[in-house]
Amino acid sequence: MSFRVDFSDEAIVQIDEFFEYLARYSEGIAEKYYAAFQQAIDYYLVNYPETFTFYKETGSPYRAFLFTVSQRTSYWIIYRVYEEKRLVRVFRFWNSARKPHSHRLI
Repeated sequence: MSFRVDFSDEAIVQIDEFFEYLARYSEGIAEKYYAAFQQAIDYYLVNYPETFTFYKETGSPYRAFLFTVSQRTSYWIIYRVYEEKRLVRVFRFWNSARKPHSHRLI
């Protein structure tokens, strides 16, 4: 049975900023990676959200998977699974190059 995925306001801002940044350089590249991002969400978080381990900076209950854009650019998609509601809530879209422990989840 699949999960419903929703995004925090902060995650939406972070995702929008990233794809706007990509689009400034190339609309085609932005579209390519947006499609890959959407496919990753639709496949992994909708169908298999508990596949990924707990996020190393917070531990349980937050999980994360690495969305890779290029060899040097990747983003943590940080989320929580609410099994009883069949819900996955994405809290952050976090550049993996940022200083560890430099953000709050809630």
